[in-house]
Amino acid sequence: MLEVDNRVIIPELTHTRFVISAADVIHSYACPSLGIKADAYPGRLNQASVYVNRPGTFFGQCSEICGILHSSMPIAIQSVSIKDFLL
Repeated sequence: MLEVDNRVIIPELTHTRFVISAADVIHSYACPSLGIKADAYPGRLNQASVYVNRPGTFFGQCSEICGILHSSMPIAIQSVSIKDFLL
């Protein structure tokens, strides 16, 4: 239950800022292995920054009880080299 259809691809060795919002209810975008946890409110913008120093895939989930399919909201962030990111 951790795999997603489309992973968020970010370059390694680069400061990356996530701008987070929601369209329906309050969510909480959480990826503990990267130290990210930010609430997503409808109509509001929130941000979180990360610096990933190695390639890999990092998994998380929505950590707000937002509805009946709450446990089916996985997050996958993949860090790749800058060369691969630009391709």
